[in-house]
Amino acid sequence: MGLMKRALIVWGAWTAVALLFAIQMHFQTAGSSDPRSWSWILAWQFTGCNPTALFTAPVCAFAAWAVRIRRPAALIAAHIPMAVVTAVACAGFEGGLKWAVGLWRTPHTFFSGVWDGITIWWTFNVLVYAMVAGLYHAWRATRLEMQLVQARLDALVGQLQPHFLFNTLHTISAFVLEDPKQANRMITRLSELLRQSFNRERGPLVTLEEELELLDHYVAIQEARFGDRLRVTFRVDPRAASAVVPTLLLQPLVENAIRHGVVPNGSVAEIAIAAVREGDRLHLEVRDNGPGLNGSSGGGGLGLANTRARLQELYGASHRFELTNAPDPGGALAVIEIPFTDHARDHR
Repeated sequence: MGLMKRALIVWGAWTAVALLFAIQMHFQTAGSSDPRSWSWILAWQFTGCNPTALFTAPVCAFAAWAVRIRRPAALIAAHIPMAVVTAVACAGFEGGLKWAVGLWRTPHTFFSGVWDGITIWWTFNVLVYAMVAGLYHAWRATRLEMQLVQARLDALVGQLQPHFLFNTLHTISAFVLEDPKQANRMITRLSELLRQSFNRERGPLVTLEEELELLDHYVAIQEARFGDRLRVTFRVDPRAASAVVPTLLLQPLVENAIRHGVVPNGSVAEIAIAAVREGDRLHLEVRDNGPGLNGSSGGGGLGLANTRARLQELYGASHRFELTNAPDPGGALAVIEIPFTDHARDHR
């Protein structure tokens, strides 16, 4: 959504609020000894709601930054001073604006108008701040839920498309007579992969350990399918196991690497998966030794667009996601860096 469109939505919403308050004030003052004209009422309400519309953008920007604080107590503590400062600034701006338009019913200077605005409306503005921040969090949660649903649909398409599911079932049928135990293991892996992918208890965030457990089922199936033509290695820093990551983060990267890394020339496709903690950052890599990126594969495979969108939504500018050609001996390299958040620490 473009910046201009968002600004128009915010302005339109607060304009509607101003009109509703104006209608209410008209009926409240119509039968009094001092009725107010429609022009005065509209000016009074618009000089109250327009400053609020102006402050909506910084409130949402702060909420977008603060949402990355995982502990509820720390999140609330971050919002309290921001709420007070914003409420006071907005109330003072409203008081000064009413003085400039000449709406105060008693003589005021600019400074007395600002001060009266602060004393009258700052507490109400704290509630408005809470409402705006709450609406932002609700909107963001809805977007994340929609992206998670899309990620699961992408995973479903990737796992049930003919070239994966049919080949997996064909491999299982071949093992039924040759190696019944291997066939049974593959059936178990496939059922666990599907079950965990669509487990409703898996929220938008899981630990890296849980994500790797899901990925292990997918990799085991692919290794059984391709046999000696595929070799997958994991290099996981033990300090990174408890890190919080978006669910279904790694599978699209590995799927893309296998698709472009396994070539029909008989050479062994090597996929290297790495997870390392570097200070307060989590560094993830998926590398293959295939032909690398070209014009058709540079955009990535199934699910990568959704992965980019979810990383942007969760981490904003504090994340890095690159899909490039790897240095010698070649291949493709996917790199993700996100802030390191410890699951155990955040759930104490």
